[in-house]
Amino acid sequence: MTSLKTPVFLTDKPAPKDFWLNSVDSLVLFYQAAISVVIATGNLPEEFKAGLIEDHAVIFAVLLFLLWAVRGIKNPIVQFIRDLYPLAAMLFFYKEIGLLVHQYFDWTLDESLISVDDELGRIGRRVWNFQQFYPPMRLLNEFFSIGYSFYFILMPLSALMIYFKAPPAKFRAFMFSLSFTYYFCYLLFIFLPAESPRFYMPGLREGLKGYWISDWLQAAVEKNAFPGGSFPSSHIAASIICIMAYPYLGRFKNVVLFLTLALFAGTIYGRYHYFADVVAGSIVGTGIYFLGPWLERNWPLVWGEKETARG
Repeated sequence: MTSLKTPVFLTDKPAPKDFWLNSVDSLVLFYQAAISVVIATGNLPEEFKAGLIEDHAVIFAVLLFLLWAVRGIKNPIVQFIRDLYPLAAMLFFYKEIGLLVHQYFDWTLDESLISVDDELGRIGRRVWNFQQFYPPMRLLNEFFSIGYSFYFILMPLSALMIYFKAPPAKFRAFMFSLSFTYYFCYLLFIFLPAESPRFYMPGLREGLKGYWISDWLQAAVEKNAFPGGSFPSSHIAASIICIMAYPYLGRFKNVVLFLTLALFAGTIYGRYHYFADVVAGSIVGTGIYFLGPWLERNWPLVWGEKETARG
């Protein structure tokens, strides 16, 4: 067992010379090829297609070179960046999906999702109607904004806890599962476009008034979100993957659990997703939570990896 006071990359991680291309690296590279095929077969203008495909080809080549170049470097800072860069990569590729979400279909699933919500008890519609007729207190809006914003902390927190406290195999399984979840959801956004309640339903476009966190969250969402990336909720799916970190949270476990539940509730309360999106995100996240570690151990696109998670 690794001491909790000793970073795992200084103890039971194999020597950097054993690394070349591990399962998480190859998944990131595989996504470059997969999204390039999606772009090439879509209905975007040819010049625009060529530019995006070229960008992904450059990313593929540069990333492959960098991974090869650092294979023998033992510096712990380099190893830290090398192990956690997929966390930044999966978020970096999110914004591009806004350009691709309607390249195949000009319709959205919103009416169907509203119908499903109605069949499931009209949970979202009841909450949003209550907000319209009985505007909630700013303090309540702020609470749910804090809950929804916790998503931005939950992923890096989980990754760091597993990185420093868990065996390397656990960290690799977590990072692979989280990356797989995001890339899978990105592709679903393209083939199953849905705008989300605040973009699609009249009267829900304006954000709820709170205090500092609410204002920050609305600005961040307006800058980065796009109509069409609603189904399934990648936030919910990724939050379920982060359950892998709970055994390593110590006395903060209950606090993180409470804020994660507030994240689930804030997703509906803040008009970011339909209840059907949350259900679908929960199904995707739960499926990958159990399937991801197995898939990581059997991922075929691994070169030169020895005595790591697959070993």
